[in-house]
Amino acid sequence: MQNLPIYLYSNTLDVILDLDVTTRGVNQVMYQRDLKIQKGIKNKVRIQFKNSDQKRINISNTATYVFSMFDAINQRLLLQKNLDVIDDGSTLNLRGVAELTLAESDTIDLDKSSYQYAVTYQDPADGTSLPAYVNTYYGMAGTVILNEDIYPTLQPSQEIVSFLKTFDGTRYIHPGGNIYAYPEYNSNSALHTVALYMTQFRGEVIIEGTLYNTPATFNRYATIETRTYSGFSGIDYVNFNGIFSYIKITYIPARAPAESQNDNPNFFGSFDKALYRC
Repeated sequence: MQNLPIYLYSNTLDVILDLDVTTRGVNQVMYQRDLKIQKGIKNKVRIQFKNSDQKRINISNTATYVFSMFDAINQRLLLQKNLDVIDDGSTLNLRGVAELTLAESDTIDLDKSSYQYAVTYQDPADGTSLPAYVNTYYGMAGTVILNEDIYPTLQPSQEIVSFLKTFDGTRYIHPGGNIYAYPEYNSNSALHTVALYMTQFRGEVIIEGTLYNTPATFNRYATIETRTYSGFSGIDYVNFNGIFSYIKITYIPARAPAESQNDNPNFFGSFDKALYRC
């Protein structure tokens, strides 16, 4: 039997903040570790403020501490957050501790990449901003690594825009091509979604599925759903479950009154495209 250890601990980041006028100590830290956060989920980071002697300092005053994250290449500020000071002035293990909270929406639109961050605090004398440091060598900016390891990357939907116009002996039909349904990724309750885009469309839309690996050769499809429209404009959604190797979308225009064939787009409108996701 395999044992899988999982660790649950606070993401703690040390920040150097000398609020006294004494000389700098000799306990110097050359490098600051990179701050690693996850994209698209809530991140909580504990900021530990220390002086240059690596001793925790009291930050339970009224100063405002701000975390800024920016793209150094394009010189673009991405987000700015006030830190929540946890230091209550008396509890030893909370001395110098503040907390940064990043919501899901703060990082969801950012690219997986490396960014820079800085921490500033408000000078109680005149309200201006002063820098804190990421190491004892007066480094003011640290590195944020934005990862995307928790959830898989959302893949784009398959877009179907080409339909072959054919005549079946009585009417014109417009079948699309074979759309791969990725059966290897689906379970028996696999959910499939088709979005149908239409403009004043009159006629039928047929969605079919097959288990054959070569449907173009055998052309053996089973009807999953048929929908009829009478001048519909907009997007209609079709959801269905099951394991399929391929699906196919076919639209059949309605025939105008007093016409022998269903080949008048001024009457049946247009079937614009379909998007498929499984």
